[in-house]
Amino acid sequence: MRKINFELNFKKDMSNIEIEGVIAIVKNYKYNNGDLYGYDVDSGDFIYTSSSSYAMLGIDGLTYVDEESDTHLTVSHFGITENNMLIMVCHDDYENYFYYEIEAKDF
Repeated sequence: MRKINFELNFKKDMSNIEIEGVIAIVKNYKYNNGDLYGYDVDSGDFIYTSSSSYAMLGIDGLTYVDEESDTHLTVSHFGITENNMLIMVCHDDYENYFYYEIEAKDF
């Protein structure tokens, strides 16, 4: 997983194939890596929404451990950029947002 420190342009809508692909990737990533924990991703409670900003798959109760800073972050949602990067959006206790790309080598 790679932390993103530059501006991203997200897709405004996701196809059903993209939605199911994101869910499969997140499940696979969680089972194969120890830095995502909490919520049982098999229960299927991903929530799709889109706005004028971008389309996203929301999820509650999932936490990401940023090993670089040893920080536990709340996962807010997942989005896909216009360049087809899968981005996990997290926030800390002070609602500072952080963006991480789930790279192909990670799943």
